[in-house]
Amino acid sequence: MRVHSLRLRSAFIFIAAISILAIGIQPIFVGLVAAQLELTLSQQSLMISAEMGGAMVGTLLCLPMINRLGLRSIALIFSVGLLISNSLMATALTFDVSLLLRALSGLCSGVLYSLAVFSLGRLYGPDRSFGILLLFQTAVFSLMAGALPAVWESQGYVQAVGMLCAWFLLVVVACLAVPRRLISSEPEQTLASASGSSRLGVIALIGMLLLQIAIYSLWGFIEGIGAQAGISSVDIGLAISIGLLGGLPGAALPSVFGGRVGRAPMIIFGSVIVLLAFSLLARGIDQPWQLMLAVFLMNFGWTLALAYYMASVAVNDPQNNLGKLVGLVQITAAAVAPAILSVAIEGNDRQAIFTLSITAICFSVLVGLLMLLGSRTTVKPAIKI
Repeated sequence: MRVHSLRLRSAFIFIAAISILAIGIQPIFVGLVAAQLELTLSQQSLMISAEMGGAMVGTLLCLPMINRLGLRSIALIFSVGLLISNSLMATALTFDVSLLLRALSGLCSGVLYSLAVFSLGRLYGPDRSFGILLLFQTAVFSLMAGALPAVWESQGYVQAVGMLCAWFLLVVVACLAVPRRLISSEPEQTLASASGSSRLGVIALIGMLLLQIAIYSLWGFIEGIGAQAGISSVDIGLAISIGLLGGLPGAALPSVFGGRVGRAPMIIFGSVIVLLAFSLLARGIDQPWQLMLAVFLMNFGWTLALAYYMASVAVNDPQNNLGKLVGLVQITAAAVAPAILSVAIEGNDRQAIFTLSITAICFSVLVGLLMLLGSRTTVKPAIKI
């Protein structure tokens, strides 16, 4: 039974991490497509919007499909769709075809990610599952962010797309391990789900939304912040690459400690670390090491708080409804935050960026405090008289 559970956990972690690989390295991948097809900035923006829009639709479609179709059928259909849509990018010669393929790829990514994250939440030990997921995801994204441009320069565009598709082929293989219906085989998980509070689950879902909005409000402008400070593009790239490694220890803590240290305190700690990173950037930087430190702290706090937010939703979902919204909330925040800023920013004034990101992360800290208070008030006495 333990081996079976380990196989399921490994399959869902791999599917969740790799299904959004194209989105995770989106700026780099879209840049390669833009160079190949000679796209304008407007066309690149439209391509990114199409993929994110498709991902949002995919997360919405996943909710009703989980109740009607078998998990394995959903996983296999959309993993094959993900593989085909990205494989055809190697032969797409026009912008319209590429735009359609990116929308289809986003759709399949959204379905697979939501399905895998929901399934991980139903298995025993969601804290470790989500911690390992973010740990593995950070490592693969960092690897591909450097490897994809290198393959493109040395071997060409088709080979670079082929390397990306090789990962998606492995997703199809992993989907063969997905059962038709997921039934929690561990009695501890049943007890954890039954004792969870849906009120705390909703609060955790709101907090996760705020955390994601805070991160994605600022992440796309990191390069511009460094450039405005007079840091060279080479130093900016190096600082971001090293800073991304902060996600590794941030995700490792939940995978090692699980829920023993308390989810709410770790959410508060992670959110405060992100707030510290935002404060360093808002105060002003003029050295590459300062940018690296800020990015490192941001990724450390983000992965730490996100893993425990996801686990909190999973264990406080007695009706199995909130877990289906985790993927939707994350992808929606990634798409909505830049849209809000596009309206709020006037010219080159970046004040709106820091205002939105710092406000959102402060509310995330507040949500963590509410969860801490709520968990204490719902604790049952160990001894009944």
